[in-house]
Amino acid sequence: MRIKFASAVVLLLEGKNQNLRADKSPTKVLLVATLSHVMQHIYVGSSVLLPLIVAELELNYTEFGLAMAVSSLIGGLSQVFFSVASRKIARHMLLGLGNILLSLGSFLTGLSQKLIHFLSARLISNIGVAPQHPMGTAIISEKFDDESIGRAVGFHYGLAYIGNIAGPAIMTLLAAALGWRPTLFIFSIPALTVGLIVIWYLGGFKVKAYVDVKAAGKSGTDLKSDIVTIMRTRSIAIILAVQSLMSGGTDIGILTTYIPLFLANSLKMDIYVRGVLYTIGLLGGVVGPILLGSYAGKAGYIRTSVFSAFSASVLAYLLASYGAEVNNYLLAFHLFILMFAGFSLTTLLQSQLVRATQGYNRDLAVGAFFTAGFIFGSLWTGIMGYLIDSLSSFKPVFLLMGTLEMVASIVLMSQIRGER
Repeated sequence: MRIKFASAVVLLLEGKNQNLRADKSPTKVLLVATLSHVMQHIYVGSSVLLPLIVAELELNYTEFGLAMAVSSLIGGLSQVFFSVASRKIARHMLLGLGNILLSLGSFLTGLSQKLIHFLSARLISNIGVAPQHPMGTAIISEKFDDESIGRAVGFHYGLAYIGNIAGPAIMTLLAAALGWRPTLFIFSIPALTVGLIVIWYLGGFKVKAYVDVKAAGKSGTDLKSDIVTIMRTRSIAIILAVQSLMSGGTDIGILTTYIPLFLANSLKMDIYVRGVLYTIGLLGGVVGPILLGSYAGKAGYIRTSVFSAFSASVLAYLLASYGAEVNNYLLAFHLFILMFAGFSLTTLLQSQLVRATQGYNRDLAVGAFFTAGFIFGSLWTGIMGYLIDSLSSFKPVFLLMGTLEMVASIVLMSQIRGER
């Protein structure tokens, strides 16, 4: 009798948890996960403050590039940790923790007095960013089928990129009025709030996660075999190789790091003008993933990625043509189209990864995708900082960006025939 009673209680509790999950519509889950993503990109938008930080802390480009590279590298590697940890810890807990760490890192950046402080604060922030992509995408993928996943992921990224616009716009005004330190203190509050909301609202995925783990154990699969399976899948290996290239091309990390510095220090624009131009460019990064993500669901994610990468490559090359006399309207349009194409690549390739994987392999594949991006992106960031210091010009950096993106588009072409 006791055994039957205990079994009945377990079934009742599981039923309640399933009802809890059922009450959460795909749209609501998508919105909450995207709210978290927005906060991550508001942090990305804080790159508009980098010229002020570099100037006050008296950093040269080599020191700056080193700090960005090291923090990005370690933050990127932690993506693997979060992907593996999701097998034991509920995804929503990891996602919420990331926002809390991001809040702490932003606050500590505002307290920085020298290079080591800046590096440490960036490191905490980048570790906080790490769980967003594998955890957020995995949570969303549980709610949408293959036909609608591209549109959902495109929305998830496109809307999140509004943070790239809202962040610089608001931070520019606050920094001009209060300074960059109080601005970072203020922006640490919403990240903390969102982290707590994610932990509270997205609860209920935990039961399903543990069921997946048990099912995996019964089928004889484990972490090691899952990793081997992913790395032996040619289409996934190709996408990881492309990510390694485009992380130094027109990837969001590179563009949001060096475009503000290019506008400020090469084109000598004041904080208001560069803030407006940069924001217009970031608007392209919002529209691109939504439109191209939806279009790619019909035309094919790889085909659309080739077009996007080739276009971004040409536009990166053209950035090298700008000199002292600049037509601001032309440059604004240029940045809009560049980020429209460049920012979309992450969405397109990630959607293809999600379609090609299942269950916790998705966590691993997406985690590997962004780990490759952070590792190689950190290397490219450091190299580009060194090039600017050594040659006193941004032109070699733009030529390198264009070349890496062009090679990525050529590699992707080999996958068009096999796209399903």
